Amino acid sequence: MSWRLVGSNNHELGRSPSVFRTLGACGTAVERLRERIGEAVPIVAMSTAAAGALSGSGVGAWTWQLALDEQCVAVAVRTFRRQRECRHSLQLFLTAVAEAQVASGVTHTRRLRGLRLPGAGDAPGLALRGGGLR
Repeated sequence: MSWRLVGSNNHELGRSPSVFRTLGACGTAVERLRERIGEAVPIVAMSTAAAGALSGSGVGAWTWQLALDEQCVAVAVRTFRRQRECRHSLQLFLTAVAEAQVASGVTHTRRLRGLRLPGAGDAPGLALRGGGLR
């Protein structure tokens, strides 16, 4: 189970860096991020060769992540060709976290992509996703 932050246009803005075994653990991670977003340390860096090869973007693509207490708590959804695009994506994520509504329930997906739960309105939202662990 993991969480993801989606904008009003259903585009993913960021996601959890790890998978959680329970809905409660996933929800706790979401609340921790929301409560302590002001303390989060942003890291913008070139992606590694292995990550670039997996994403199809090649070596030298930019990515971001957020850390709390030296632990990664959020990551970019994709890599970026330019540093300024990566920083813009990070800023969109940080702004949306403050405004996000946490969706109730779970969206089941077989792949890493999924749809936002209905009824979440037009505000950015944090959706909990399942299906990764059985």
